[in-house]
Amino acid sequence: MFTGNSIVYKFTIILFLFTGFRCLSQTHGNNALKEKVTENAKLFVKNIDKAYLQIDPLLKSSREVKDSLSELKLLDRKCRYFYSKNKIDSLLKASENLEVKAIEYKDLYSVSMGNVYMAEAYSINQFYDKALYHLDIAYKTLEKDKSKNSKIFFAKANVLNSFANVYADKGEPRKAVKKLYQVIDSYNELDDPKQIKSFQYLNYSNIASLYLNYNIDSANYFAGKSVQLGTSENIDDKVMITNYQVFGKVNKVKKDYKKSLLYYHKALELTIKVGDQLNVNNLYKDIAELYKLTGKKDSAIIYENKLKQNEISELQSKYNSLHEVIAKDKKEDGKSETLNNIVLTVVITISVGLLIWSFVLIRKKRASKEEPHETYNKLLSLLKENDPSFMFAFENAYPDFSEKLRNINSGLSNSEIEFCAYLKLKLSTKEIAKITFIEPRTVQNKKHRIRKRLDIPSNSDIYNWFETI
Repeated sequence: MFTGNSIVYKFTIILFLFTGFRCLSQTHGNNALKEKVTENAKLFVKNIDKAYLQIDPLLKSSREVKDSLSELKLLDRKCRYFYSKNKIDSLLKASENLEVKAIEYKDLYSVSMGNVYMAEAYSINQFYDKALYHLDIAYKTLEKDKSKNSKIFFAKANVLNSFANVYADKGEPRKAVKKLYQVIDSYNELDDPKQIKSFQYLNYSNIASLYLNYNIDSANYFAGKSVQLGTSENIDDKVMITNYQVFGKVNKVKKDYKKSLLYYHKALELTIKVGDQLNVNNLYKDIAELYKLTGKKDSAIIYENKLKQNEISELQSKYNSLHEVIAKDKKEDGKSETLNNIVLTVVITISVGLLIWSFVLIRKKRASKEEPHETYNKLLSLLKENDPSFMFAFENAYPDFSEKLRNINSGLSNSEIEFCAYLKLKLSTKEIAKITFIEPRTVQNKKHRIRKRLDIPSNSDIYNWFETI
């Protein structure tokens, strides 16, 4: 049995895997718009930040052509974006907008999902009774639909997943696991073997993250089952993020710190790739602890600072969302949990202030002590040790570097950005070859490719060019 500190991992809602379902009750709208909305759904799975930038223009188009189905899909996607980003104040507003429009269009599925997202927002703010109240509404709403549509089945699974999330937030992981077993056992309502495989691929990952709180062996078992069900057809980076986190925690408990770090960095790499920040704080915290345990204090500080930055942002969002909660309470029934809200608001305000102050102090202290040559030496040391925190340290030293390169060529891969970082540090061909264990000729070929990708003139010294970036 695992008896360490309780770690609450939020898990992905099931519909992420099934964005292609269509509602049969509404068909108006134009095909060009529907195609764009479908493409946006595919992009949302790969990179939610890029997909999010398209949502408002698509919403405007859907309203112009009076395509209510597309409008509801996009409003739902907005909710999922804010949920994934832990932007609780925005999530509350977006979920209310979804529910209002869903009631107007008489779409039971979207009414339910509006309540699911609202419940998640309330749960994060520790209003568990309100969260459970909205989940009850969501489930009862879905039970009114007698169509036996698979979309409704998955929506019910989403509600049960959210029940589990609330119980996990309450510190009752065993109740949460029971809810997820309900979801897992409901698979016999599905006929398609591929759907069943995709369905359980996510469910096993979710239940693994809950077992981390009290049964490490079960957590490892279910994460393994999830990975076994993953195929090229149903693979989802968000699910694999959870599985890697579980394997990371399992190996940390077993004191295999090297393997643990490997899994956590895999999870972090995917998190950055898709832009999902649901559990990124837990990642930063665990990675920092592992670096401390392995005596790499500088690497630990990098992730502690990342954690503080994120906590400040999330606490500010939480603080803002409390005002939304108070306003919504008053609007709904004229009563508000004023005392609880005030206490929480004060606590969060103080926490934000303390976090900001401590972060500023850390940054000032380090900035005052660290000369450019010290930064260079530390980055070089991380590279020589093949430390996965190299790019985090590099981005702390050169915060605009990646963005400037992607402004020139948005298609640059992470490995290409890292290679550019070596050139920024003026590493020679031989040094890069030694550090990366590749032939000098291969390094020269990579340099040539980077020149083409970034339109660096052939008569320009590549190192001088990177000096200007």
